[in-house]
Amino acid sequence: MSDSDPLPATPSQDLPSPALHYPYSNLGEGRAHLLPSKPCRSRTSRLSSTDLSPPPLPQKSLSRTRSLPTSKTVHYCGYNSLPRREHQPSPGQTSWEKLRRPLLESQSLEEIPYGRVSHFGPDPGQLTFATPDWELGHFFQNLDSTQEVYKVLRGCYLDSLHRIENRLGARLAGPWPGRGGPGQSFRLLDDKPCVESGDAWYYRVVRITGDTWHLLAAKVHKPWSMTPEPLDAEPPGLALQATLKPHFNVQSLCGQLPAGTLPEAPWQGPVALVAEVPTQTVADWVGANKELHRSCPGQYERQVCLLLLQLCGALKQLHMDSLGHGDLRPENLLLASPRGQTTGALPQLLLTNFARTRPLVPQLPAGEDELQLGLLIYEMLGQGPALAKAWGASPPPLPIRSAYSLALAHLAPHLLQAEPGSRPPMAQVRVALQTMLWGPGPKLQTQGLPLGPWLDIHRALLPLELAERLAGSGEAAGLEDWLCCQYLAEASRHMVGWALELLWGDLSASRD
Repeated sequence: MSDSDPLPATPSQDLPSPALHYPYSNLGEGRAHLLPSKPCRSRTSRLSSTDLSPPPLPQKSLSRTRSLPTSKTVHYCGYNSLPRREHQPSPGQTSWEKLRRPLLESQSLEEIPYGRVSHFGPDPGQLTFATPDWELGHFFQNLDSTQEVYKVLRGCYLDSLHRIENRLGARLAGPWPGRGGPGQSFRLLDDKPCVESGDAWYYRVVRITGDTWHLLAAKVHKPWSMTPEPLDAEPPGLALQATLKPHFNVQSLCGQLPAGTLPEAPWQGPVALVAEVPTQTVADWVGANKELHRSCPGQYERQVCLLLLQLCGALKQLHMDSLGHGDLRPENLLLASPRGQTTGALPQLLLTNFARTRPLVPQLPAGEDELQLGLLIYEMLGQGPALAKAWGASPPPLPIRSAYSLALAHLAPHLLQAEPGSRPPMAQVRVALQTMLWGPGPKLQTQGLPLGPWLDIHRALLPLELAERLAGSGEAAGLEDWLCCQYLAEASRHMVGWALELLWGDLSASRD
């Protein structure tokens, strides 16, 4: 029964109360005289026997699986964190990845050596608002100790954030339309493309299977060579894209539209079908928001950081699979409306065009994507022409219009380092963008507050903020809420400390 299901209305059945104690009684003795006797059995009642002691209680054993600390990392699966191969850092890689520590780890009770079980209590994730009062002692070794209560609740906050993050991700991504099957038909909604990217045109298409239909996009690749290609020739990068792990910010292929399926279509040959229907490219978005950048620079630059954060999440997964994208341009990055979001909400960024994707060779230093990310920051802040003129020398300073451009001005020079090995890895850049958006700021260390308690405080306050804002308003949590939950659910003080060091130098050196 879920938390939202009503209790069954059964008047004849009372709910147990903690104040009531039911003594044991042998129900078998009371029922024996009610059963018809067999012919071969004496009719003498068992109640007349001199031995009135009840039979022994049946022995029952209850096995539980408890979450206990271990050295094995547990990956929380969602649309942003999926099961993946372990990534071995190259010899020239920084110690950033080595300093990452798991936040929540578990081990089955059966795997704990005998003699250690009594030192651990039940999993704090099993402690809920509905936990009976008489069971609280199983979760807290000493309810009179404020420190002991805080230690358990700290684990509850983290478990709650992971559950909220997974549920938001499932809702925003929505049910994947799948690859279709026999008996399906298609309908072209527009004779003109809804979006033109650097490598393809996109047309809105409806796929109908029985009583269900899905809105998809037909991806019509542009000619990629000067010589005529066969109509059924596969565009470069499409086969690789089909093998990528699912990710919220990586374009999802969901089948092929055979040639001749839509006679009225303005293309020839088969085309790919993608699950997300794009609305514009990042280049289109930057051009359409020039006035917003001038009038409300803080609002615009915050949107830039949120889009860059989504891009870093997709690139991080590619890099963990030893792949580099190699073609990060505004016209190659698509924007779409997340499922269930209103118009004008934060768009979903989609990484596409994998024609130049190459394996990351361990013997050579990576950093091509990091360099292109630095160039992208300049273009999204309207400084692309200035950077092009100064290329070959030191990059020009970014104009400071808000706190976000101030932080990006500290980050961009690291990404544009001439030596590839000197550029920060994508995982560190991602956490740096998260700290730009949700803190901590550069003044944290000057106030004397260490990073560990800062994370604990905000993990407790975020669910409260979401509940207060969404309760009774009819509003649903959005993409920005999900990204914030990802940050606080995944971050550690070591990761945040390195991100602050990257942005602000010695001012924000990590403290315990």
